[in-house]
Amino acid sequence: MTLDSGKPELVYQGRKAQRADSRQRRKAILEATLRLIVKEGIRGIRHRAVAKEAAVPLAATTYYFKDLDDLISDAFTYFVELNIDQTRSLQEESFAAARQLSPDQLASVNGRRQLVQQLTRFVLSHIRAQAANRDHRIIELAFKNEALRNDELIRAVRMAYQATEGMIVEFFELLQLADPVAAAQIVHGTILNLEFQVLSGAISIESPLLERAIVMMIRGLIPIGEEASVPIRLESKTA
Repeated sequence: MTLDSGKPELVYQGRKAQRADSRQRRKAILEATLRLIVKEGIRGIRHRAVAKEAAVPLAATTYYFKDLDDLISDAFTYFVELNIDQTRSLQEESFAAARQLSPDQLASVNGRRQLVQQLTRFVLSHIRAQAANRDHRIIELAFKNEALRNDELIRAVRMAYQATEGMIVEFFELLQLADPVAAAQIVHGTILNLEFQVLSGAISIESPLLERAIVMMIRGLIPIGEEASVPIRLESKTA
């Protein structure tokens, strides 16, 4: 997996499948691996258990994945591939919200307030959608924890995080914030924390606290009125 302007190129570690039926069988193995992670966690991943869950011969799992590290790493890569469109959708909505405002509008209190409101709505919807998909969040957290024990997986997890943060950095670069990289860390960290709080039941998915926390975060990065010490200016679209 490599990084290119915040967009990951997905690279699998296991044996490649050439024929259509082989690709389908390999996909079935990866999907079975993800289902087992939801039910039993990473420690439940064994070649025999995956083969049974995927309804394929045991020899098929060992053919495509010589060891469990490759299987786990490729299952994570497949998982990222399934979910990356959601992150890009949030990025596109955020960029559209910023670009519809002129530089003069963004310099005004009303323009900033409008941008904050729109971004709050986008981020809030994203967090609720993510938290509502409990199985995917369980898988995500399981991979993140396992990455601390698996060098190959931690590289893949790091690249996936960098890809997401790269998209956020691009947005703050569009607004010409002084430190878009630090801003991306704040946004990404806050989103991950709120997703976990909702998933664990500490905060209700409909709690007003979610919106208050997001508004405070965004207003800290994009201050309104007298709080705005540094103007926000859109980059030239012809640059």
